Amino acid sequence: MVRLAGSDGLRHTPSGLPTLRLRVAHGSQQQEGERSRAVEIETEVVAFGDTAQRLARLPLGEQVRLSGFLDRKGVKYPTLELHVTDFVVCNQI
Repeated sequence: MVRLAGSDGLRHTPSGLPTLRLRVAHGSQQQEGERSRAVEIETEVVAFGDTAQRLARLPLGEQVRLSGFLDRKGVKYPTLELHVTDFVVCNQI
């Protein structure tokens, strides 16, 4: 589960496909070996098409569960990013 932390707004590719880049934040306690560890991260995700349009309508701060796949950010960037293919608003679970 992540919190929507920021967005550059809904945009469109040159071919007209809706695209949305979002910053999402996650915080949790994780067990590592014999100890509990606090995990706090913020990362960028991307969505296209109908998924992008639906995500763009959500307010910042909304808690969501994302699903999708990992890919490179681009040909020149080996950094991983999550391509969101679906999501569930957590208060609707």
